[in-house]
Amino acid sequence: MQQSDALATVTSTGDECLYGGSSTIAFVRHVAGQTPGQGSLQSSASRRKANVTQQVPLVSPTVGTSPDIILGRNERVALLPHRRSADNYLHCFWEFVHPVFPVLHKTSFMSRYEALWLPEPETPRNGSDTTDVEDVMFTSNLNLVFALGCQYSGRVPSTQKTAMANDFYQRARHLFLFDILDSTSISIVQMLLLTGIYLQSTRSASRCWNSVGLAIRVAQSLGLHLDYAGLRPESQLKKEMRRRIWHTCVVLDK
Repeated sequence: MQQSDALATVTSTGDECLYGGSSTIAFVRHVAGQTPGQGSLQSSASRRKANVTQQVPLVSPTVGTSPDIILGRNERVALLPHRRSADNYLHCFWEFVHPVFPVLHKTSFMSRYEALWLPEPETPRNGSDTTDVEDVMFTSNLNLVFALGCQYSGRVPSTQKTAMANDFYQRARHLFLFDILDSTSISIVQMLLLTGIYLQSTRSASRCWNSVGLAIRVAQSLGLHLDYAGLRPESQLKKEMRRRIWHTCVVLDK
């Protein structure tokens, strides 16, 4: 089975997915002129490594020996890097990734992020299943933001960026429960899009393609592809974010 990269992909000979003759997959396959079976040993080793990674508890993706800071929220546990590193990863995300893929609303996201570092309120809030889902989705999205941002960070040695980004991505995956898809929300679309954006720079072409496709399906179920032209009373912020998120869906699909 061939290793593949999501932007310039060379799929395995046993993969029946058809991406089309105009895709980068077909172009790279044509240029490379590969032979069947090439890279099978490397792929097998990668699969074994991936299986081991899923069985090992998640460790601190920080530079140095200092442990992560654990912050509890509503019986959920958010495992974060040290504040200075976390702030730097977010800064890199907003500077390098967000202008191209405006999936998140910066002010709202940073408000929730800042709240993570505050002491927990003494009186528990009246939670609901929806609130719990949103808490999980925010933590998952935050880890995906870290995964994307740390790759542009000057605080992370270049030899460690890929491994660190993968650690954050694995955290996001462990937080995401498939049952969450029983409901639909903007945050779920954002999580799927951020997953696809991250996977573009990895060797998981099918996972990237399928994540984007699933994001589009959930977005359509929310009507993000429709212009209600004022028929639905919404704030300007919600209207703009719906447009930006659907725009990102289309860009990634193209």
